[in-house]
Amino acid sequence: MTQPHRLWTEPLVEIMLGRLNADAKFRKLAAGVEAKIQLRCTDTPDGTDIVASYHIHDSRLDCTSFDEQPAPAPMRNLPLDKSVYLARTTAPYSIWVKLDKGEMGVIDAIISPDYVFEGAKLKVLRHLRMFSRISEMSQEMEKRYT
Repeated sequence: MTQPHRLWTEPLVEIMLGRLNADAKFRKLAAGVEAKIQLRCTDTPDGTDIVASYHIHDSRLDCTSFDEQPAPAPMRNLPLDKSVYLARTTAPYSIWVKLDKGEMGVIDAIISPDYVFEGAKLKVLRHLRMFSRISEMSQEMEKRYT
């Protein structure tokens, strides 16, 4: 039997995007949204940092890059390019696990000192239902954390 993919791995992202882009509820919530975002995860169980870039467009979400480097990676110090990205979030792996397990909600994360949000917070909050749907679907997926 194959073991499930771990959170914050590229194969899990690909499966998640396939499910998300086939989900009628997500597609409805993403209708008319055109934005690029970045998510950064520090200190994964593999001792790496990851930055994943996403493009929300045409009622879908696509991963445009997935970069993994040994921690602490230089990407931790790169400024957000606000001319390209609507927002970026950075958190240690342990926070992403809490989010995925439902132990922390999106709003809780945004106000947490361990979860760094950069960018247009009000614009992101305008699409909170869409981002919450992404979180809900991720929580439903089989995965492992270690």
